[in-house]
Amino acid sequence: MKPLNLCCLALVVMLALPLPAVPQGYDGTPAKSGQATVTFGGKDVAFGAVEGGFQRMQGFTVATLVFTQGPKAGSTHLNLTLMYQGPGKVDLASQFSMSGLGMFADGDVARYTKGKSTCTITLIRVTETGVEGTAECPVLHNISGAVMPALTVRRFSASTQ
Repeated sequence: MKPLNLCCLALVVMLALPLPAVPQGYDGTPAKSGQATVTFGGKDVAFGAVEGGFQRMQGFTVATLVFTQGPKAGSTHLNLTLMYQGPGKVDLASQFSMSGLGMFADGDVARYTKGKSTCTITLIRVTETGVEGTAECPVLHNISGAVMPALTVRRFSASTQ
């Protein structure tokens, strides 16, 4: 059999075989409640639901949170990834920081881009079961590098209870 025919046959067999589903579970403690109120591009937006959760790693807590307007809402949502040890400012510019922020709205994303964007996330309250804070982001960028509208997160909170 020619090498090209053998490759085509292998590709057909691989595509025909069922692949196992990738698990979609969360490896930490899931957030059960949360909310966020933001002003984005001059418009107020309220998020009353949260997905994601909290993990402990190397003495840090990593919170991966997606704030939404609920299960039947549109695609507008706020993503926060926070790596912290206690209350105070989150170091977004650190070389090894896993922290970040993204506001998804109108088919685009305004996100913190290290070295270009300006954003301050402040954790007001940190407990074993949750986190609460604010964010002020006067300069964010989309994936192509264009400057996006300012984002103010007046308050966000998430809890495992």
